[in-house]
Amino acid sequence: MASDIDRDLETAIGLVWGHLKARQYPQAAILAGGCLSLWPGQPMLVLLAAYAAGELGEPLTPQLRGQLDRSRHADLAALVLRRAAPAHAGEAP
Repeated sequence: MASDIDRDLETAIGLVWGHLKARQYPQAAILAGGCLSLWPGQPMLVLLAAYAAGELGEPLTPQLRGQLDRSRHADLAALVLRRAAPAHAGEAP
């Protein structure tokens, strides 16, 4: 049986994903940031937060980039980093 925190996390991920799917990128970014304060480093929330930032053309924070680099979901993380690349143009690697 799933614990309440598992259900809460599942709901949070679903809400962030729903904003992304509806192309509500600012709302997704805000919600993902809040969720990451509750579940720091949670892999799926990291991916969703980075995806939202990339869609907004915002640079990823060093912490978020580091978490993506260490992600278990290497293919998805690489895709998100490619989408965020324009926001990091001219930045030192």
